This record gives sequence, structure tokens and C-alpha cells, in this order.
Amino acid sequence: MPEGVSRAATRVDWGRASIRADPDHKSAAGRYGVISALTAAGVDSAHISVYYDEDDHGVYWVVDPRRGRSVVLTDDTESYAGWLEGPWPFVAIFRDAAGVVRTDVDLSLDTLLTRTIAWCTDR
Repeated sequence: MPEGVSRAATRVDWGRASIRADPDHKSAAGRYGVISALTAAGVDSAHISVYYDEDDHGVYWVVDPRRGRSVVLTDDTESYAGWLEGPWPFVAIFRDAAGVVRTDVDLSLDTLLTRTIAWCTDR
């Protein structure tokens, strides 16, 4: 299990036909259009993993282009936000070969996707 992903999460085989058998996994894989945004920006789909935590209904997108940098992007952010009324934030955990560089918490998924793409593609 990648660091930053809940131990209760299971891997979602989002690129396989078998995903149709599990509606929760199918929903998780398509949530917010994250995979589409990443691949449209040039992130190789082979470097994107998805995990789903059934208990918390949280999704973790792990982008690991194997260049010494990776990002865990998630909507399972209760531990970062505590109790909150209103919009729920997203979290991106950026790592390099030495470990965690920074953790960004933002209400805008688009902002975190832009940072993720820049981190993983040098844009």
C-alpha cells in the first residue's frame, strides 16, 4: 500500500473490464474526472493507481511516474479537516526521493490537479 493511502483501502483496477462488476469501484475510478484530467495532461495511465476506502467512501489517486516524484491525491480528508460545514477540501501529498516534500489542502480540486500535473511532468 503506498504511503498516504488508508490501510483500509483496496486497489481499484480502473483500466480493466472487471471494474463493471463493482459499482463502488466504478464510481471511485470516475469520481471528479481525475483520471481523465491526468491522462489529458500527458500523465501516462500506467503510472496512475486508484484505491477506494469502503468505510470512509474515500478515493486515493496515486501518481507515480517513477522519476523520483509521486503524489497521493485524495478526497478522504477528514483527518486533515476535522469537523467542517460546507465544502470539503481535497488533499495532495507530494513526495520526492527523500520523502514528503509538502502536503497541500485546498477546496479546489482543479488547483491540486494543476499542481499534481506540474509535479509529475515538470510543467
